[in-house]
Amino acid sequence: MESSFISEIHSLANPARATISQRFFKTGKWEYREWDIFLGLTVPQTRALVRKYAPQLSLDDIDTLLADKHHEIRLAGVLSLVYHARDTSLLPEIVEKYLTARPGVNNWDLVDTSAPDIVGAYMEAYLSEEEKLIFIEDFLQSKNLWVNRIIILASFYQIKQWNAKLTLYIAEKLLTHKHDLMHKAIGWMLREVGKRCSMDELRWFLDQHATEMPRTMLRYAIEKMDKKEREFFLKKK
Repeated sequence: MESSFISEIHSLANPARATISQRFFKTGKWEYREWDIFLGLTVPQTRALVRKYAPQLSLDDIDTLLADKHHEIRLAGVLSLVYHARDTSLLPEIVEKYLTARPGVNNWDLVDTSAPDIVGAYMEAYLSEEEKLIFIEDFLQSKNLWVNRIIILASFYQIKQWNAKLTLYIAEKLLTHKHDLMHKAIGWMLREVGKRCSMDELRWFLDQHATEMPRTMLRYAIEKMDKKEREFFLKKK
């Protein structure tokens, strides 16, 4: 079944769009996704095929998608895992496969569409608060940008449950990360804390850390505040 899935993805290849995608996702020499290969599908096209094929795929079938050299096929793989993650009894096996496939979960769209509903859902369903801290330590210590991004995005699952605790913990640990894509991701999650959980929790975090936060991270975090409050925190830099 996965071979039919892959064949249909290839049938929709669009070389002109693939060229645009390769520029957009920074695949040039020395860029953050150097040499990634695109077929030129749109995300809606990929999602439509996932809806068609994912219900018929076994988790082992999905391994083939996750290991493919083409970006859109790996995206189809992580989205297929997200589909199966609706069955929480499968989450331990899904997380194991997902983490094994981490070398291929290597761009922001692949991470952002999968980490909350796979890693985040697994932590919520299966781990105690103490176990969560142990589980995330490897992600925090990794030198791999995408592994770091997985764990901050995984905390989005708990934000949606109106719980900011894990996000604030991870954000503090990754506060001095060097990469702009992490600054944006952490700032985004902090903004969601204010939006979905508590603006007071966000203010508390910013009171503690605004002076040391990268400017991009801070700007993302305060985006939904009024002008006066944004200016207040920006002056802390």
